[in-house]
Amino acid sequence: MKAPKGVSGHLIALGLTMLMLLTAVAGLWEPLEAMAYDMWLRTRGVQVTSGNVVIIGIDDASISKIGRWPWNREIHARLLERLREAKVVTFDFTLANEADPQGDARLAEAIGRHGRVVLPVFFTFEKEGDDTYQVMRFPLPAFRKNAFSMGFVNYPTEADNIVRRTMPVTVDKNRTIPSLALASVMAAQGLGPTKATLAPDGTVQAGDLIIPTEKNKTPLLNFAGPAQSFPTYSYHQVLDGALPPEAFAGKVIFVGTTSPLLGDIYNTPFTRSNLVLGGNLPTPGVELHATAVDTFLNRSYYYRAPEGLNLFLLAFFSAASYTVALSLKGRPWRSLAAQIVLTAGWIAINGLVLIRGHYWINLVAPLIAGSVTYLAATVYNFILEQQERQKVKGLFGRYVSPAVVNELLAHPESIQLGGQRIDTTILFSDIRGFTAYSEGRSPEEVVSRLNEYFTRMTGIIFKHGGTLDKYMGDGIMAVFGAPIADPDHARHALEASKEMCDALVEMNALWKERGEPLFDLGVGLNSGPVLAGNIGSEERMDYTVIGEDVNLASRLESMNKQFKSRIIVSERTLRYLAPGETMPEQLDQLGLQEIGEVAVRGLIHPVKIYTLPTYNGERAV
Repeated sequence: MKAPKGVSGHLIALGLTMLMLLTAVAGLWEPLEAMAYDMWLRTRGVQVTSGNVVIIGIDDASISKIGRWPWNREIHARLLERLREAKVVTFDFTLANEADPQGDARLAEAIGRHGRVVLPVFFTFEKEGDDTYQVMRFPLPAFRKNAFSMGFVNYPTEADNIVRRTMPVTVDKNRTIPSLALASVMAAQGLGPTKATLAPDGTVQAGDLIIPTEKNKTPLLNFAGPAQSFPTYSYHQVLDGALPPEAFAGKVIFVGTTSPLLGDIYNTPFTRSNLVLGGNLPTPGVELHATAVDTFLNRSYYYRAPEGLNLFLLAFFSAASYTVALSLKGRPWRSLAAQIVLTAGWIAINGLVLIRGHYWINLVAPLIAGSVTYLAATVYNFILEQQERQKVKGLFGRYVSPAVVNELLAHPESIQLGGQRIDTTILFSDIRGFTAYSEGRSPEEVVSRLNEYFTRMTGIIFKHGGTLDKYMGDGIMAVFGAPIADPDHARHALEASKEMCDALVEMNALWKERGEPLFDLGVGLNSGPVLAGNIGSEERMDYTVIGEDVNLASRLESMNKQFKSRIIVSERTLRYLAPGETMPEQLDQLGLQEIGEVAVRGLIHPVKIYTLPTYNGERAV
């Protein structure tokens, strides 16, 4: 069973929306969504940090001045002396291997003397047979003994190799080990590493700090900007006393490598490798820890909307785009403008919610779903419009003039193919003497003469805005005022009738020269409301008019024989030609003469009729 056209469009939109929902559930658009998220963070711009987290960078200048990395650990002991006022000092480089014993001893003493030093732990994954297990690389025992706390430094990257979240804790041999960032925050509160617990609801709790997690990861970190968004000082400057110890009082200090040559760098949402386009280089790992600390302390996470909400928004935007295409069907530029406004509005809302509300809802999948649905609906509407145009051409191309067809195509709303009541004037004409002419002649000769006659008469009807309803043997039925309403339908029908008589005079003169028999004709005009529309069966339908006034026009045409006239006009048509009370001078202006009242079969009351005496008599012979 064939679905209605409107239902077909709905099904196409529904199918595309379901397809988009499936691709979204499958994660097909996640790389693009992540890129959109990064774009919004870059659009937000660089934020000023609190200043409570400071980085001391082992940069190229420090390596150039102090020497090749790694340095003797006695140097780090001297640095700790310079940082004695700091609230917490966290080292972000490996201390798991033995080096110079004297230097190691000096550093161990300095760690103990400072009292708030956090050391790094690295974990790796190693395979043994078919099993993979986690291996923790702790600092040397002397360092561990004197350190206030420890935390792991590893950072998880997303599928696109970009860091957007962190793991606040990991579990090793039933021990909960905090990340380096969390251990630093806990140390600032006087909490050791064992105070971090993983609650049954998935949150990590450490003192009054509660960190939400999903699949062991935090929500999205609030990156202040690209590399060096935090206050950063060169290692050698601090070591040489360029800044007094009081400059670091009460602050959380991270000491780590910032030179890209040392390889501890990561891509973040602010990383753009194309420097020509104003890109930013990857961020040192030590700054990731600073970002996590700042996010933990300020609770300034960015939260990802749940999948259910994102899927709902995808379906909603798809439906909204389909509604735009459907409601503005036939007005492509308005429809496109509305879709652009809808798309721009969605982008603006998405960016505002993310930047101001720290809430990440999908941008790309709804946009693609809306665009695909809008495009499909637009193409579908275009195909339907083309089919409607072909239908109009098929219905009216043979019955009305090309100008009327163009008008119908330009303004399809002006007609109702399903049927409408409309005021019209109906014209019936018939050839006099056709039966006598056709006797004894070949069918080809008869058809040739009819085609010559019909071609000329149809052209006149079209010229005056009439619609050819049908040919009936040697007769013609035409309608004025349908399918396009015409307030002057009666006048146009009368003018067409007069020109048809004039044309027949010319044609008879031509046939007389050829020695062929002549034709005469009779025309009947009547006006009034009729039912116009497609009438017929499902297999064949034609545009026509039906009603009492149609039958009356046919009866009037046949009365021309009785009154020896060529054109008979009813009083109903006269009401349209001369509204109000008809005066003799109005009849004279129209060239009409009253014949009288006649009884018409099928009507209760007699009908007053008129003729055009100028067109009667032997004029057409």
